[in-house]
Amino acid sequence: MANLTTVFVVRHGRTALNAQGRYRGLDDPPLDDVGREQAEEAAQRIRDRSIRAVEHSPLLRAAQTAASIARVADVEPAVNEGLVDLDHGAWTALTPEEAEALAPEAFRRFRDDPRTCTPPGGEPLAEVERRVIEALDDLGRRFPRGEVVAVSHEIPIRLLVSRLRGLDGATIWELPLGTGSVTTVVGGPGSWRLG
Repeated sequence: MANLTTVFVVRHGRTALNAQGRYRGLDDPPLDDVGREQAEEAAQRIRDRSIRAVEHSPLLRAAQTAASIARVADVEPAVNEGLVDLDHGAWTALTPEEAEALAPEAFRRFRDDPRTCTPPGGEPLAEVERRVIEALDDLGRRFPRGEVVAVSHEIPIRLLVSRLRGLDGATIWELPLGTGSVTTVVGGPGSWRLG
């Protein structure tokens, strides 16, 4: 048990696009007022932990969330490219209804069997899952027996958590994963479980 790394996987706080129900992807909106509060709440949830690192997606909403956490943890936040959001391609900034109208077959696959989907002009979800797990493995190698924070986005975290829970298909959309949420993952390279 003492050899395990604990990773607090934080979903960034809310943005205006979240509030409007639009896909964010690689679009780069800042946190809104609610999102800033959520970032502070996430920081308070882990403030009594011995955090050795706070790493985040390169996108502004993740960086702002990480800055709140890093301030409380008294560490310098760092970018981790593996934590970046899904590139939604042509669906970026669209609502689900608009995305479905644009590419009905791809959208059906996105909802029913997401791991086999690639949004039009975007990134395969299977690739997102691979890189977020690689990012965790890298954290486990660099911080064995440590506690670290990884600030990411809805789709990468959904794919990670559903993989660890053995869920597939449309069930990944049923996982509760609000903006500002904290999910604890414990383990090491190639062997993670939900904490």
